[in-house]
Order: sequence, then structure tokens, then C-alpha cells
Amino acid sequence: MPALALLLSLPLLSHAQKYNFSHYDIEGGLIQSQVNNLCLDNEHRLWIATYGGACRYDGKEFVPWARQNGMPGNFVNTVFVDKSDNVWFGTQSGLSRLTKGKITTLKLPADIGVGRVRNVVQDSSGTVWAIINSRLFKVKGNTVSETWVGDTIRGTLSCLFIHRSGRLMAALYRKGIYVLNHGTWIKITGFKAADKDLYVLKIIADRNDPNKLFLLTYTGIYTIIDNKLGAFEPKITASIKDYLLSMTQDNDNCFWLGTTNGVYYLKNEQLIHFGSRNGLTDNAVTDVYHDIDNNLWFATQGDGLFRYEGNHIITLDKSQGMPDNEVVMALTKDKNGGVIMGIDGAGLISFSGNKLSPMKIPGKDQQLQRVICLYKDSKGIIWIGTHAGLWNYDGKSFKQIEQLSPYAVNGITEDSNGTLWVTAHDHCFYIENNKVTELKPFTGFASSVITAGRDSVMIGTDDGIMLVANKHIEKDFIIDAVKTSVVFCMLQYRDMIVIGTDDRGIFTWNRGTGEVKNYGLKEGLNSTAVYSLAADDNGVIWAGTGRGVNRLLFNKNSNQFFVSNSGGSKTLIFEANQNAALFADHKIWIGTTRGVILYDPNSIGVSVAPPHVIIESARVVPQIPSNSWENSTVIANGQKLSHSDNHLAISFLGVYLNDPNGISYRYKLKGLDSGFSAPVKNNVVDYPSLPPGTYTFLVKAEAADGTPSANTASFSFIITPPFYQTVWFRIAGVIFFILLGIMLQNSRYRTKLKRQKVIDAARQEESQKIRQQTAEDFHDELGNKLTRITVLSEILDTKLNGQHADQKKLLEQIRQNAASLYNGTKDVLWALNPQSDNLYEILNHIKDFGDELFTDTAIAFEFNGIDESLSMIRLPMEYSRNIPMIFKELLNNILKHAHADHVTLSLDDMDKSSIRLTLKDNGCGFEQAEARRGQGINNVLTRIKRVGGEMRIRSGKGQGTEVDLKIKINQAVIN
Repeated sequence: MPALALLLSLPLLSHAQKYNFSHYDIEGGLIQSQVNNLCLDNEHRLWIATYGGACRYDGKEFVPWARQNGMPGNFVNTVFVDKSDNVWFGTQSGLSRLTKGKITTLKLPADIGVGRVRNVVQDSSGTVWAIINSRLFKVKGNTVSETWVGDTIRGTLSCLFIHRSGRLMAALYRKGIYVLNHGTWIKITGFKAADKDLYVLKIIADRNDPNKLFLLTYTGIYTIIDNKLGAFEPKITASIKDYLLSMTQDNDNCFWLGTTNGVYYLKNEQLIHFGSRNGLTDNAVTDVYHDIDNNLWFATQGDGLFRYEGNHIITLDKSQGMPDNEVVMALTKDKNGGVIMGIDGAGLISFSGNKLSPMKIPGKDQQLQRVICLYKDSKGIIWIGTHAGLWNYDGKSFKQIEQLSPYAVNGITEDSNGTLWVTAHDHCFYIENNKVTELKPFTGFASSVITAGRDSVMIGTDDGIMLVANKHIEKDFIIDAVKTSVVFCMLQYRDMIVIGTDDRGIFTWNRGTGEVKNYGLKEGLNSTAVYSLAADDNGVIWAGTGRGVNRLLFNKNSNQFFVSNSGGSKTLIFEANQNAALFADHKIWIGTTRGVILYDPNSIGVSVAPPHVIIESARVVPQIPSNSWENSTVIANGQKLSHSDNHLAISFLGVYLNDPNGISYRYKLKGLDSGFSAPVKNNVVDYPSLPPGTYTFLVKAEAADGTPSANTASFSFIITPPFYQTVWFRIAGVIFFILLGIMLQNSRYRTKLKRQKVIDAARQEESQKIRQQTAEDFHDELGNKLTRITVLSEILDTKLNGQHADQKKLLEQIRQNAASLYNGTKDVLWALNPQSDNLYEILNHIKDFGDELFTDTAIAFEFNGIDESLSMIRLPMEYSRNIPMIFKELLNNILKHAHADHVTLSLDDMDKSSIRLTLKDNGCGFEQAEARRGQGINNVLTRIKRVGGEMRIRSGKGQGTEVDLKIKINQAVIN
């Protein structure tokens, strides 16, 4: 192991208390035990320079960087992180820069020789400066060039410093302190040329006054105020007989000085030395580093890295004067505010004014030195339970309670009536008016006792809790939840009894509601064996367990406890002793198998920065399980992924060097989750089958006490949908299904139409058959009957032989009516005949009627426009019935009233939707305003409505008459 060239190591100062430090060495992953320099990066991770390379510590693991990673050598003197999060390594073999995981070694000027880099800084303009072989160099990009401090001065450069103003300052051996101001070096103060001690190792600015500078040298500390050099606390620093190597100022404006022999702490002109006797090391401390999260680190030569846990944890053990047997079984206050400790095998020890003093219990029995429990009653008398009975101490003398000398006393309490209760394994006693009485019947193993009310006590046994009221055992009292457990300790808290058990952690029993709650490993307890309980003045319960101490913080809103650690970055692993917990002098005292641990509740978590959370990686995990994580692919923030790359694993880390094991996480995937998850300890989340979408993963870290991280880390990515899930595909799909639906509907409609047409055709054919049959039957039956009537009438007329004139008139009327009826039925029979259902037949039928009507009259009748092609226009029977009737009525009116000699009926116009027929006569005409509608015209109008037609009449006196009849025929009518 390389040796550090330091001069002497002088006698140490000591302190009576042992403080708690976290220690990191090669067993825990540190790359090498000789630590030279420390630095925190922008992600709050610690970088460590050693003589075996550099490493990064994130609270969970050490990540090494050495020659095999591309470093020029393993002797790393200094490490520095610039504003862009590039990490600079100053080694014995040159200057290297780590950027995005890749190391670049910068080429130095040829005349520099071996490049020993000792100091790297960055000014406000972003320029990086380094001391190489005691000379100043400027780094621009990958170019390293030498620069002089001043125009003519070229001396030994000892250190660099960036002032809060962003300006570069430099210390030159035997010369002074210089500042670079707008490209010009200005001398702030000079040194005496002969003063060899003013080799400045480090420059820092005062936290409260940036214009006040401190200069650290091997043998003292100096200040620069208003450009004047002066000594800092010369009397105090002169008492330090070790060489000074490093220095920092904490948030309380106190100074920590690393030396060749541990660390010195300077506060309010008081100097405390930290070495191996009080928890640190006697090795040289080459860097004292106070990071932005208020952690204090000590880099040592040969003993690795230490972190100060603060003064909230102090240990009293044999290194501070405790007896070799350090098993502290009992604790209580004395009358003067000190603390009395009961030691198993070493009697009583008093601690007062930071001084340990033994207290001798009179008697020759060695069992008296085995103290089990202590209790101070309302009169200030100390009661002492030992393996050889019960004693008391009034501050002057000891007195034995002879009746209890055969018993090993393990529990003592006093009720509100002043009665003292004592448990002794399978016995229970009470002392009233100096009289000892045994409680009967009492069975079981008594392990603890507390006051439960004005005249009642609760006794912890190996089978739960027993209640004694008014000196009688309440047989019906049972707390079922703890019945099978050994109750080691009990504590009254608010309206609850808090119960510590041997194997099931802590129970709380609400005396009012009877509600019982249990807290175990799952809730955060270090161990399920809980030996002691005590509450501080903040209402926090401290539990001494089989593996250190836990705190129980009560939440009024949820009416339950939150289990936390003891407040340090790591839990001190020790075994607490039964009922050995006490709150005294604003501190919690816990008796253990290795002395006493003191916790200061009011200094826990003071001025500690919150956690910082980072995304470590996001990976696409193959869907094939056998390949899983090993073949996963790291993706970049904002990357687009295909729909098949939808199994993602995202790892993250809460960097919290103060308490890395207490970190928990809340996360959510925006685009999938509605809110953040409950706190979890796992720092990897797996999404096995994400649907396509845009996602942002958000994660927050929480400290053990619930303090949230100052930042929320995020990572975004997009999973593109397959083509069949794209918007255009969906639109096309919708259009396709709409068209398909239309086609299917149309097909169904056509099929239905065809079916209907078939049905209609069948019905029409059947109807035509029925009409044809009806016409034939009607013609045959009615025609025959009418013919017979006519024949019979003629026979009867012949037989009358000219006689009976009246009867002959009747016979003539019968013949005329029969003939008229026969003529009338011809129209009905004609309409019934299916062959009449076309326009050609209808018009011919009208023509025949007209020809017949005007025969043997002075009226000439003609019908124009009839063509055989009209037979293709099929019309319903309604048309063939009503259209002829319309024109019969009109022609009859002309015959009766027009006095015309010429009548014309013509088909003037026809299209697919209508036909127009015009009837004209040259008769006398009439005034339409004076005309009255008769029954015949009303019948005509009614029939026109039936066939969907309309009629227009033009006439005047002496002008004849013209009737236009427009009849609608549509595609459904046309066949």
C-alpha cells in the first residue's frame, strides 16, 4: 500500500463519548482503502479518488473506474465534477475526463514530463483549470495549455479555488494569493518569503461572509479579511499537535479539520478530537468533505471512508470507562438528574456530568452484582431488582427487603396509591406500609409490570397480560391477540397500552375501544423481539429490539403508528435488553449487550437535504422468457418503439446517502395509471404488455421519515400501434364496414325485393286467374240468366197476344232493364278481365264506347294517338275500372248537354310518370262560374283522385268545352 509522506503523529486529545460513524471499506465495495479526495455529482452521487482508481457511490453500490476502464493510471489524486456533469480525474499519470460513460485522457504538452494532477476546478465561464506538476494549466476542449499566474511569476502552485463570484484564485508557495480578474492576475495578499509554513493546502470562503477566506496549511489556519492576512484561532489550533491536511465548514459554521491523526471538531472555541476511541480512526484524514446534502465525509489513508452520523447517537462502552461486562440491564434517573445503570455482573454505574462512577451494593453475594431492573418511586427512592432480591437506595445508603431475598426480581412499578408492585418470575408481590404481601393465586412467568390505573397494574407474562385490580386478579380479562406471546415490556401511551413481545413485534391495545393493532417486520421493525419501550418529549416511542432501535411515530389522522429507523443512515446492530429504556436529559437511553446507546431525538434529520431520484435505465425485455433480462435493450428517453417491443422494465434509484436503506418509491406511468403507487422498496418496475400509446414514467423517492425527493424523475417513450390499430386503418376499416353494411343491406333489400316481386307476381297471377275465372263465371251465369229473362219475357209477351196492355208494359220494362243490366255488366266484366290491364286496351275500350255512343247521332267522334305500343304499359285494375268510367261520364254529358256536332279525344302527352288526355267538343259551352256540380261531376272527381290524376276544364258560352285529364303513372305501375 503506498505510503503518504507526512511528518509526525503527536499525542491525541480524547472525549468521553463515542459517536456513530458509517464506515465504508473494501469489504463493502470501496475500490481501495487509501482515499484522497471526494466530490458530489449533479445526481447527488459521491465520487471517490483513491490510490486504486476512482469509484462512484450512490448509496447502494460502488461503481469502479480504473486502468481497465481507460484511466491512464490507478493513482487518482483528485476527482472533480463540472457543470455539465463531466467527471475529471487528476492522476499521477495525467488528466482524464469521463463523459457519458467514456473516458478520454487529454494529451499534455510534451515538455511537462510525468503529469501529476493535484487540483481541478471550473470557473463561472466554464473554463476548467488544473494544477499539473505544481503549474497552472487551462483546458479548452481537449487542448491543455500552460498559463502563468501573472506576467513574470512562475512558481510552485499549491492550490486553486473558485470564489463565489466565479473567479479563479490561486495560492503560490512563498508568494501569496492571486485572483484572475477579467484575464489579469491580481495579487490579493503576499506571504513572508521565509515563512515555510504557508504552503496553502486549501482555500475556503466563510459561509456567512464570502469576502472572508480561510487558508489551511500544515500547521495552522489563516484568514484573509480585506486583503489582510491573519491567524485564525491560533491558541486553539496550536493545541493540535498533528499536521493539518484538510478542512471544511459545516452548516453550523463549525470547522472540521482532517489531520494525520483523525479529525478535530472546532465549535465555539471548543475542540473535540475524533479518533478510534470515539468511533472514527487514528489514520490520516486527507479530505473532509461537506456535500450539498449536509453529509460530512472523511477520506482516510488506509481505513477507507467514513460518514459522520451526527451527534444524535452516542455510545457509552468500555472505551469510555464502562466495565468489561457491558451488558446494561436496567436504567433509571437519580435525584440529581443523572442516570444510574444496572449492569449484569458489574452492579451499578452512575453517569453524571459526563463522568462514570461505580456504586457498590453492600453484601458479599455475587448475585447482587447481577442487576435486573431499576425503578425510581414518587419519593425519589431507587429500587434495585437483582438476582439476590430487592434493595432500595435513598441517595445515602442501601437497604435490603429481606422477605424478597430468595427471589430474582425482574419488574418494579408503583401505582397511584403509592403501593409498590414487584414481579419475580412466577411470583408477584406488593409492598404497602413497609409490608410485603404476595399476590395469590398467581401462576405463570412474570416478565414485566406497569401501572394501569388508580388501583390496578398490568403484568406481562409468558402467556399474555394479566390485569390486577384492587389487589385481585381479573380472571375475565384477556387480550386475545397477545395471549400466546411472552410480554417483555409495556408502556402507557395516550389511551393505549403499547406491548413488546418475544416473537410477534409490537401490539397496541386501545383501552377505550379494545382495538388491537400489530406491527412487525412488514411494518418496518428491525426484529420481532421487542425488549424495551420509552417515549420522548416529542411523543415518539423508541423500541429496543433484537437488532437495534426503531422509532414509532403516531399519526393522529390514521390513528396508528408509522415505524421508522433510529434516524441514521444505517441501523446499529445490537441486542437491546429487557426494560432497559429511559428518557432522561432530553435523550433516549437504550441498554444493550454492548453498553448504552444514547439518542438525541431533537437532532435527528436536522438540516438534511431530501433524497434525489434518478432513472437508471429503461429496457425493452424480449417476450421470450428464456432470454429475458440478459438480452434486454436499453432505450433512450423519448424513443419510439414498435408495438411488439411493449415489455419494458424501468429501474430507478433514490440517491440519499444519509439513509440509503430507508428509501421508498412512488411511481406512475402517465398514460396508463391514474395516480402514483403506494410506497414500495423495489426500485425496478416491470410492464409486461403495454398497449400502444404515449407514456411518461414518473417516480418520486421518499426518505424513511416520509420526506419526499426534491425532484421527480421522468422518462418518456412511445409505443407505436400496428398498422391495423392506426387511425387511418381504423377510418378505412369504418368506411369498409359501412360500405359492407350498405352492400349487405342493399343485397338483402334486393333479395327481399326479388322475393316480394316473386310473391307479387304469384299473387298477381293468382289474382288474374281469379279475375279471369270471375269474369267467365259472371258472364256465363249472369248472361245466361239475363238471356233467359229476356226469352221468357218474349214468350210471355207472345202469349198475351196483344191483350192486357198493362202487363205488356211491365214485360217491356223487364226486357229493357235486363238489356240495360246486361249492357252495364259488360264494363264490369271487361274490367275484371286481366287482359284489360294495359293502357292500349283502356283507350280502345273508351274509343269503342264513344263510337257506340255517338252512332246514329249528329255528332262525329274521333280518338287520336292510340298505338299498339301502349299495350306495354301495364296498369292496375283500379285504373282500368276508373279511367273508362271517367270518360263515359264526360261523353254522356256531351251527348246530353253540349249540342255539339264534333267531339275529339286525344292522347296528347306521355312520359314515364304521367299521361295527358284531352277531350274537346264544339258545343254550346258554359260559364264555369255559373255551373253547378252535379252528381256525375262529383263521381268524376272522386274517380280522378283514385288514379292520382288531376282535371282542368276550359269552357265558355258558345266556345265549346275542353277537358284536360292528367293521370300519374310511376315506375311501380309501369311493367
